[in-house]
Amino acid sequence: MKKFTPVSPDPNIKEDSDMGLARFGHLNAFIASVSENVFADNATALAGGLTAGDLYSTATGEVRVVV
Repeated sequence: MKKFTPVSPDPNIKEDSDMGLARFGHLNAFIASVSENVFADNATALAGGLTAGDLYSTATGEVRVVV
């Protein structure tokens, strides 16, 4: 995903209890990225501007990787 690149050490994680929220942040970024990129197949994903390695989903919700 190009939108969400975590940094280490994460400046927002100051104690162990903050880690739970960070996990949700990663999951939410993944879901948002895949939900915004909906294509019928690999060819339409490439035509839509995605590149090899990008994630997209189909109209039925399948998550795929552009090749």
